[in-house]
Amino acid sequence: MIRFYFLVVVFGLSLFGYAQEATESKLFQLPANAQKVSGNTEVNPLVKPLKLVTVLDPKGSSIDRELEVWNALMGSMDRDSIGYIFLVQDTDDRERFKQYWFSDRNMDYPFYYDSEKKVIKANGLSEGSPGQTLLLDDKNAIILSGGSPINTDPYNRYRSELYQRTLEMGMEGAVQGVIVEHTERGIKWFYANEPVYVTEKGEVLPKNQADAGIRSKKWVPAISPLSDTIRLVNQHP
Repeated sequence: MIRFYFLVVVFGLSLFGYAQEATESKLFQLPANAQKVSGNTEVNPLVKPLKLVTVLDPKGSSIDRELEVWNALMGSMDRDSIGYIFLVQDTDDRERFKQYWFSDRNMDYPFYYDSEKKVIKANGLSEGSPGQTLLLDDKNAIILSGGSPINTDPYNRYRSELYQRTLEMGMEGAVQGVIVEHTERGIKWFYANEPVYVTEKGEVLPKNQADAGIRSKKWVPAISPLSDTIRLVNQHP
C-alpha cells in the first residue's frame, strides 16, 4: 500500500513541466577556506570528487523550505563522495544566522559567507536570483546549472546526474531513493536503493527503523516536500 502511494506521488510530481537547466563547461571558482563557517563540523566540501553549489539568501522567504530539502537530500547521499557548498549571501547579523543554521535548523554541515558577493560575481552568477544551484565534477567544471532543488524538476535532474556519475566512479550506492529521468521515450524512474524516509524534524531514517515505526503505528506516511521521500508523521506528537 505504501509503495503504491509512493509511486503515485512520484509519477504525479514528475508530470510538471521539465526545466531545461543549461549544461556548462567552464570552471567554477570555489570560495576560500577563510569564508567557511564550520560550527562543530569537520567536513571540507571543497575536496569532494563531486560538488553541489547553491546560493542561499538568509533573508529569503523560502530559506526554511530550502534547508529542509537540502537536509533530506544530504541524508540520502554519501557525504564522502559528494560535497555541498552553501554560499550564503552576507547578512547584517552573522551570529544570529549561525544560530539559525546550526541550532534552529539542525544543519550539521558548514556554510560559506560570501561577503560582498565575491564568489557570486567571480562566477558570473545572477546576484538577484538566490537558489541557483550548480553541479561540479572533480575538476570543478560546471556539469549542470539550474534553480533551487525545492522544485521537483531540477531536484530530479541533479539526483539523476549524481547517480550516474557516482556509478561511473565506482561509488555504487552513493545515491539512494528514486531516480527520475527524462528520455526520448518519456519519463523513466527506478529505485537506486530504498526510498528515503524523513521525519517531521527532517531526520533521515533507515528503512528498517521506518518500517518498524509504521507497523507500530508510531508514524503514518504523508506527502513529502521531495519527489522521492516518504514523510513520516508522528501520530502521537
